[in-house]
Amino acid sequence: MQIKVDGQLAGIAAPFPTVWTGGWSNPFLWYVIPGPRAFDVKPIEYDLTPFAGLLNDGRPHRVDVSVVGVPEGQAGWSAPVNVLVWQDTKSTRVTGALTAHKAADLANSTTYTPGSEHRLDTEGGHRLTVAGYVNTSHGRVTTTVSRTLATTSAHRWTDGENMDGLQAVWNDDESVTADGRGPDRTTRIRRTYTMDGTTTLGPDDRLRSALTLGDRATAVESRGGRRTAWSRLDDTYTGDATYTANVPRDQRHAVATTSERYRLSGSAGCYDRNLVTVQGVLTRDRSDC
Repeated sequence: MQIKVDGQLAGIAAPFPTVWTGGWSNPFLWYVIPGPRAFDVKPIEYDLTPFAGLLNDGRPHRVDVSVVGVPEGQAGWSAPVNVLVWQDTKSTRVTGALTAHKAADLANSTTYTPGSEHRLDTEGGHRLTVAGYVNTSHGRVTTTVSRTLATTSAHRWTDGENMDGLQAVWNDDESVTADGRGPDRTTRIRRTYTMDGTTTLGPDDRLRSALTLGDRATAVESRGGRRTAWSRLDDTYTGDATYTANVPRDQRHAVATTSERYRLSGSAGCYDRNLVTVQGVLTRDRSDC
């Protein structure tokens, strides 16, 4: 996804590949335990501080959020926008300017390999760095925002789609540095989203879905090159569910094992919880740290 200010690219981001309950053609994957973020949809955040001087010049401006490659107005994506503004209470007006803007070309490639098992490999990437300053009541502050996106995926399927699988990784690395009075302050966040799943349909119409989803992030805050805070998130879901397709619900004879482990550690403390279900019954609920 991307955001533009007056038609100029201002921010890029990788959306999280949310799998809603019922996804992957198998509702039994989601009995009791939903996938990461399915019930906790987090906003995509863009830091537009380098554009603060421009946006505060008293003139009207246009801010657009869009999905790259999706025509405007096409259904399937919702991109409502909230703008968060921090004010300098000791200044009647904060001035500034954009000083640097460097956007790499979009990388996008696909390779199709036919065979008894068809395969489509894709790679993509983008990189953007913007910088700007604002003249505040406590002096000039220059902010530099850099973001790098990368993705790879391998889609495999057979004729008739009795087997259909996807293995994909999305990386979203962001760095924000504010340099003004005193030591510079930097926040670096490395986000990684993963999806590895396969659905098969046997000759007896038994449909099986095995899926692993990952939501991981590492954040480090530093001041003058010295680390002041950090955090590490690892949220992993694993599910394996089978049922008989093309029959009434009471004849599906579904079986499923699912689990999720959510770990968040860092300078603020630790949280670690592990859940396991079998046939829709919670068999483990353990907290560790």
